[in-house]
Amino acid sequence: MTVKSSRRLLAFLLVLGLVMAACASEEGDTSTTVGGDGTTVAGGDGTTVADGGDGEALQVWVTRDYYIPPDDFESFTADTGVEVEWNLQANDDIFQQFQRMADAGQPLPDVLGAEDSFLIESYVDAGFIESHDEIAATWEAEAPDQFGTLLPLAWDETTLDGVKYGLSVTANFDVLYYNSAWFEEAGVTVPFESLDAVLDGMRALKESRPDSIPFTVQALAGDGVTTLKTVLAAAGAPFDGPIFDLESPGGIYAINWFLQAANEGLLPPEAIAWGEAESRGAFVAGAGMILDGFTTAADFNEGGLAYPEGWDVTPVPLSQSGDGVDGVALSAARTWAVLAGTDQPDEAALVLRYIAETDNLIEAAGNGSVPMRQTEAFNDPRLLEIWPFFNDDLKAAYEGSTPAPAGTNAGEVEAILEQMFGEIVIGTEKTAEELAAEYQPQIDATA
Repeated sequence: MTVKSSRRLLAFLLVLGLVMAACASEEGDTSTTVGGDGTTVAGGDGTTVADGGDGEALQVWVTRDYYIPPDDFESFTADTGVEVEWNLQANDDIFQQFQRMADAGQPLPDVLGAEDSFLIESYVDAGFIESHDEIAATWEAEAPDQFGTLLPLAWDETTLDGVKYGLSVTANFDVLYYNSAWFEEAGVTVPFESLDAVLDGMRALKESRPDSIPFTVQALAGDGVTTLKTVLAAAGAPFDGPIFDLESPGGIYAINWFLQAANEGLLPPEAIAWGEAESRGAFVAGAGMILDGFTTAADFNEGGLAYPEGWDVTPVPLSQSGDGVDGVALSAARTWAVLAGTDQPDEAALVLRYIAETDNLIEAAGNGSVPMRQTEAFNDPRLLEIWPFFNDDLKAAYEGSTPAPAGTNAGEVEAILEQMFGEIVIGTEKTAEELAAEYQPQIDATA
């Protein structure tokens, strides 16, 4: 069981009413794990941070330990002669720590590992990350075969004004998990050809099991609205950075889609108080469908709902009614970047190549990582041993995905969308047009 899966499973057990000892280790833990010789100095908030100022071992900060290849950089050191010390910062405040360290005159690490791609612009604006154009050009010249396996999106994800600022070699994406037995019982077939068909599938589930939850969601303010944004994108609502056009045909369709689901009892109104753990727990306890990240599959297995008898997975359709493609699939990348001011820029750049090696990507996937934007690893048969459900439909959806809406105003937009989604989930008499007209000016004002 991976570290990530264990933590998520604890959250499931809390929702399902079982005993749980510690449910907030990933988000609330301010401790760090340091590889190598463990040399540390005090950070500005009382945590420990790796000492990157001696110019010897490369210092790598990573957001989740399962993105580190299992050999802990041993093969990297054997091949390059460069020692690496890695430091786990799992409480998602690395940017704020960098700001405090910079203000205090403390040295930053050499490499930032597996950070959310939508935050990279903030790192660039703060001067923590500089152009990676030369890193990419040198890589292509020195290791053209490996460089050629990278999907263009691995670089395009963090390209700003034509300049590369990091390597987004892995990315999570949302899929529809469904209860296999319930679908068979209700006569629902997949893959869905349209979003209309998904709605019809919910209705069939409700008719088959009147007291059931056909589609579970999270709608707790502060926990995000990934489900809403995924359907907006799939329905064809245009977006500029994090700002969706709710008043577009795609926007109106998506809002109305959720309104129909809520008004027909296909969404649980109590989800207004559900976060990630509660919505996933509801699916494990008994619900027809959930739209969730690709790597949640391991948690469902460990929560007692076994694949493929208990659950299966299918892509989110990118069509409103089945008459052609209307929208796009979204993916949320994890980005690796060499930090500005490193004393060892060439050695630090080699870490990106090491992370992108096929064996390292596959082994990381087995530990809880996400699909890769590297074609050799992506098509390696070993992946089916880790993800037996990773079929051609899902691969095509992933390969054709678009970076998730991002920008420095993403948090403000998210909060506004949460308010609208909350209204929908608990029930409202407003039309889709009225909701769009109410919330679009608020979203536009964040630009």
